[in-house]
Amino acid sequence: MLLELSVENFGIIRHITWRPTSRLNILTGETGAGKSLIIDAIEALVGKRVGEEVIKAGADHTRIEGVFRVGENSSLAKLLTECELEGEDTLILTREIERGKRNFSRVNRRPVTLRLLQEIGGLVIDIHGQSDHISLNNLHRQLLLLDRYANVKELRQEVEDKTEKLYRLKTEFKTLSEDEHEVKRRSELLSFQVHEIKGAKVHEGEDEALQGESITLSNTEKLKSLSLAAYQHLYESETSHPSAGDKIGEAIRCLKSLVQIDASLNKLLKELESASYQIEDAAQVLMAYQDGLEYDPARLELVEQRLDLIRNLKRKYGNSITEIIQHADKAEEELNQLGFQSEKETQLQEEYTTLKKEIEVLCYELSGIRHQAAEKLAKEIKKELSHLSMAHVGFHILFSQFDTGDELSLPDGRTCTFSKNGIDKVEFLVSTTPGEPLKPLAKIASTGETSRLMLAIKSVLSRADATPTLIFDEIDIGIGGRSGEVVGKKLSTLSKEHQVICITHLPQVAALADAHFVVRKDVLQNGATATITELSNQNKLEEISAMLGSMSNPTLESAQELLEKAAVWKKNQYQ
Repeated sequence: MLLELSVENFGIIRHITWRPTSRLNILTGETGAGKSLIIDAIEALVGKRVGEEVIKAGADHTRIEGVFRVGENSSLAKLLTECELEGEDTLILTREIERGKRNFSRVNRRPVTLRLLQEIGGLVIDIHGQSDHISLNNLHRQLLLLDRYANVKELRQEVEDKTEKLYRLKTEFKTLSEDEHEVKRRSELLSFQVHEIKGAKVHEGEDEALQGESITLSNTEKLKSLSLAAYQHLYESETSHPSAGDKIGEAIRCLKSLVQIDASLNKLLKELESASYQIEDAAQVLMAYQDGLEYDPARLELVEQRLDLIRNLKRKYGNSITEIIQHADKAEEELNQLGFQSEKETQLQEEYTTLKKEIEVLCYELSGIRHQAAEKLAKEIKKELSHLSMAHVGFHILFSQFDTGDELSLPDGRTCTFSKNGIDKVEFLVSTTPGEPLKPLAKIASTGETSRLMLAIKSVLSRADATPTLIFDEIDIGIGGRSGEVVGKKLSTLSKEHQVICITHLPQVAALADAHFVVRKDVLQNGATATITELSNQNKLEEISAMLGSMSNPTLESAQELLEKAAVWKKNQYQ
């Protein structure tokens, strides 16, 4: 139940703090005074999307806050606990909109998303706006009303979730099928690349080794000549000139004679002897190198062919053998993944079939519950209509299904197509004249009849879901004084179990108020501002008289008569 509403800088409202009662609260006032603006503020408070346009001219922000008594609303308590938003005995909703900045939503002073605010707000307030007269003609809206009465929110959500998942699977499967040609082409390319690289059996450093071997084979004769000359200069010379080894030998012999005289040269002798051994070793290495050199044109051709192969692979797959091998590994990995394509298609098909069977069962169950609820709802609505002086009105909920296809095979053997709402289409049929056939609501009911029909539906639904606060913005639109008293009594009856807030232009409805508030627009130098004031008994008499058309004595007497008649009726009702 709404305990207090605070609105700041909203539309023409500068600031109001309003405390409605727990019963029937009536709001009246001149057209344009701001009555519906208060309802707009409440709609924004419970999550309606609004922008900067609602901020009062000259202000930089608007702020709306509502304090509610939680009571025994188990669904609300469960949701608040799940979201860690529990308060004490009250629930505080806050909405702030700032110019040029983001909107802020809070529950019990803690930030929440707009979607969560909407979910919480829907559990504490049910708003019936003027546009609902039109929306009642919408078939989708009619199905939503039936589902709300049938209390199938969770089942309907499950059908919607699984249906959306089924559509995603279908799209994914279609994409895989359409890509089959591209997958085949890609697989062939990758297979060729892997075969080419793996078949070459290249390894790290091979190109460098082959390059060195190619140089050696191409210069065999030159290498043999140079190595022989180096050998001869070091060790055995075939010319008249002595070799380096011969000269060092002569030097060693002289040094040995010197050492016999001067032992201080002994270290130098040993160094020369060591150098002599190193020259001999170097000469042996050169001789072995020369003996090993052999011109092999066949081997040179093989080396050049191998180098051409590696250069070709580098041109295609990378600048080095390392990059070539990495390309082969990646291609092989992608090829393996593409190989799972058919397996994935099979898996998707199996998942699609399983999910479709689940949807068939759920849709059949949902449809069965809807049919049972529709019969009960129609009876209760006709009962409510009789209370609203429309006992002659016939009402029926017509079911039809998507019978033009065979997407689903139901457990009872029928086949039909479906949507995320299930397999049912419903339409409210009405007959306003006895003997006339039932026809769609949109083609039959007048505005006043639609208003009373919506009130009847709201009355039934309010008992079904026990929303604490019901708000009616001009529910009496299109209704004359003759039916106004009936509507007022129905609203008063609703207020036994719910807090009811109603904007009305009918004095017959206003007379039944437990608390009567008037909304006025004051025009000041810096702009207009709306205010809301609770009326005393005398002021209530004057307001109802004004609603009747004048402040003359006869009109005041008529207003007094309405108030007394309403008081007697309420006393008899509430005893």
